[in-house]
Amino acid sequence: MLLGNKADMSSERVIRSEDGETLAREYGVPFLETSAKTGMNVELAFLAIAKELKYRAGHQADEPSFQIRDYVESQKKRSSCCSFM
Repeated sequence: MLLGNKADMSSERVIRSEDGETLAREYGVPFLETSAKTGMNVELAFLAIAKELKYRAGHQADEPSFQIRDYVESQKKRSSCCSFM
């Protein structure tokens, strides 16, 4: 998972969201912009990583894998209290 922090400081942005998305696609990982100050997407990031680790600990290599990208996307769609930039 690739996280971009300080999403609450959009006027001082150094890296464009599109560049973060592109890099995440190159690595085959989900991308989230977060804000430690406002809490935006912080819990979602930790929950997604925890679910991935739990899945990996309890499953064999030949079983279908838990898809962290699918989990993140489904949670972003369900949440109406946080914005994703």
